[in-house]
Amino acid sequence: DTTLDDKTLVEGDKPAEKNHKLAACLWASASFKTRGDAQAVSDTTSRLIEWIEFHLLVGFDHIYVYDNTGAHTDEVSLESTLFPRFLDSEVTYIDWPCRTCNNNIPAHENTGERSSQYAAENSCRARYGPTTEWMASFDTDEYLIPMGRFNSMREVVDDAANSGAQILTFKSTRAAPQRQYMKPFHEHYDCGTESNPGCLSVEPGHLFAEVYNCDFEAPPKPGWAERAKKQLYRSQYVLAHYVHYATVTQGLVETIDEAKEADHKWDIHFRESRERDHVTDEINQAVMLHTKTTVPDYTKEWKERCAFGVVPGHGKNCRVGFPWPSNDDKGEVKATPEGYGYNCFTNVKLSEVWIPKLRDAMEKRNTRVASLKR
Repeated sequence: DTTLDDKTLVEGDKPAEKNHKLAACLWASASFKTRGDAQAVSDTTSRLIEWIEFHLLVGFDHIYVYDNTGAHTDEVSLESTLFPRFLDSEVTYIDWPCRTCNNNIPAHENTGERSSQYAAENSCRARYGPTTEWMASFDTDEYLIPMGRFNSMREVVDDAANSGAQILTFKSTRAAPQRQYMKPFHEHYDCGTESNPGCLSVEPGHLFAEVYNCDFEAPPKPGWAERAKKQLYRSQYVLAHYVHYATVTQGLVETIDEAKEADHKWDIHFRESRERDHVTDEINQAVMLHTKTTVPDYTKEWKERCAFGVVPGHGKNCRVGFPWPSNDDKGEVKATPEGYGYNCFTNVKLSEVWIPKLRDAMEKRNTRVASLKR
């Protein structure tokens, strides 16, 4: 329903012109540590470049980047990574050196960073939601892939709007790096020695979307995968959003009188309907690939843990991907010639359509950037 009143407007204000059909908000840092200080991760800049290029390619109009690097250092920022590579019409940079409150256990030495991310998401909705038809907040390891007959996410949201959806929900499961893109690694105390490395690391030169195109769950993802869902939403309908959930919507704040006027039932115990909050059809509409970095020590003992027939103990699952041939897990062959069990499914449209297009787009972008330096 495109006639919804925006209740975030002050009385007398007019709705802002929608400059963008589809925009994304990103909170990122040039480097950070995983929760609990488990591992330092420093692949943000390369991930950021690839993620933006991919989502511009699949139909996003604009990307808003909230740079949290300043919470850790004043020596670098993501601004030089973004410009002049991307155009002002494609990307907006927001310096966001905020670090607030603790998302860890009480008195933990690492105060955490997620609360800064939550604040950035709310800032993005408040600042840019009024001028954007559909928007969302994602991480640089989450890729939205148009599926079936759809060739862009713009087509996906148009189709969703025509069916009455105000929110598109994407289930989330963690993908694994494929063994074919990895090399032996020993430079960690849990990873053996130089002569006998016990871990794996991703070889440089490959796209993240390519390496992690290996989901342990076949589509459609199971119901439990909705617990870490991400959402695309119409900003005119979703008035506040918190990470995985549309917390305040037009439906929630509708009054009894408004419901009567619209001739539909009003319930004090409001729950968003599936007609308005629609879980995507992952085969025929769109799917999210979660390519969270697998640091080398997460792959320790991979030879033992990934061997066919091994029943893993608690916390000792195989974290390396061995794709099922032709995505067929019902066939007789269950293991690689080396004896490792097949364990994941690839997205064929991603590998055959979007990865070649992404590589070509990035090469063209690199050529343009190089020409600016001459």
